[in-house]
Amino acid sequence: PSTRKVSSDDTIYDTVFQTTNGFALIVRVYLPVDNSRAPSMTLHGVRASHNWLDIRMKVIGYGPISSDQRWRSSNLKLGDAVYAVIHHFQLNPPSILEITDANLKRLQDSLSGPRPPVNNDPPPSHSSVSQRPNGSLHAPKRESQPQRNEFLEPVEQKPNFEVSDYEVDALIPPIPSSFLAIDNMPMSELKKLMDDKEVLEDFVQSTSEVQTLKELKQSIETSNVDAAKFNLQQEGEMDGVCTEVESLKRDLNSRIQQYRKLDAERIAITHPPDLQEAIGELTKAKKDAYRQSERLADEWIDSGAEDVSDFVEKFVEVRLLYHTRAAKAERLENSM
Repeated sequence: PSTRKVSSDDTIYDTVFQTTNGFALIVRVYLPVDNSRAPSMTLHGVRASHNWLDIRMKVIGYGPISSDQRWRSSNLKLGDAVYAVIHHFQLNPPSILEITDANLKRLQDSLSGPRPPVNNDPPPSHSSVSQRPNGSLHAPKRESQPQRNEFLEPVEQKPNFEVSDYEVDALIPPIPSSFLAIDNMPMSELKKLMDDKEVLEDFVQSTSEVQTLKELKQSIETSNVDAAKFNLQQEGEMDGVCTEVESLKRDLNSRIQQYRKLDAERIAITHPPDLQEAIGELTKAKKDAYRQSERLADEWIDSGAEDVSDFVEKFVEVRLLYHTRAAKAERLENSM
């Protein structure tokens, strides 16, 4: 295999390799910026059918890169993961429907060896993985490293089944400008083709374009079924999450109401009073202090004017409070 950098930011690499049946293929590796996240791989430059590929040619059958969690737990190096995918495609070549990359097409034309036939059978389920007779998976073997079969189990669930209309349109083969089979057909067979609708129908169904559309249709149906099964599997968990969300929502609304009530009390306590109200309260309190001091003086006189020191202490304390409140009220009036 030969590897080259495709992007300038070191996030996309292409590895060219050859399968056992002599076909050249390219595995494109997309590296995430976060090293803890799983890389993604696609079969670049071709449309092909394989149980490790979805209709976007993304590798979905290799377990360790199916999710970020499984990638972290696998403890695999990126080179080992790429080698495992390439090794599997080398031993189990995909059925090539079309070469879309011009450079890959020129490379394939320069190679010798038989090419794999177009696979007209419906593609298998995306979640299936080819296995050996003993049930183990086709995993790469290296003498320097132990075999990690525990990380190569089939991918049971795919979190993303969405395929855009643009991607589907890109997979639909173009309408041919001519049909060589018809151009080279003898007149007798051509006449029979025109006169017999069943023969014409069989001919149309046998064309590669129709076969490709059938396979694309089957792939979409399989993807829809897988998506529906995945959604049904998540139904119970989703109901539990919805119940928990509703409970948290009610608790949040209760706490918001409690917060608003307490916040209103805080504003009422900390908000500065109106100046007129403050002056009125101080004036009232000033008069109360004045009357209290006069009452102390009358009581002291009525008692015989004894114990002068105790009277003076109490009288000065109340009179000081009276003058303090009067001064505050005057300052507030002057500030208006």
